[in-house]
Amino acid sequence: MPFALTNALSTFMRLMNHGLRSFIEKKCVVHFDDILIYRKGLNEHINRLRQVLEILRNERLYANINKCDFCMKIIVFLGYVVSSKGIEMDEAKNKAFQE
Repeated sequence: MPFALTNALSTFMRLMNHGLRSFIEKKCVVHFDDILIYRKGLNEHINRLRQVLEILRNERLYANINKCDFCMKIIVFLGYVVSSKGIEMDEAKNKAFQE
């Protein structure tokens, strides 16, 4: 993202929402440059991952492979622990709030 771009975060978020509009809230969640693709079955998850990456390529957006996690069973996303059991608050964040 160019540093001289005014409203860079909102512009980037709009680009992400526009490009992934058919997937948001159905197959993935987008928060700035974080994309969470969810599905219980591995085969369907891989298909959704492929679809999202194709859309990003068409929009000329590329993932930094060093910052990517694929096919995770449990992941911390925006302060929540997301798994096949559902969504729970991250205990580390909960402890920080209590203290």
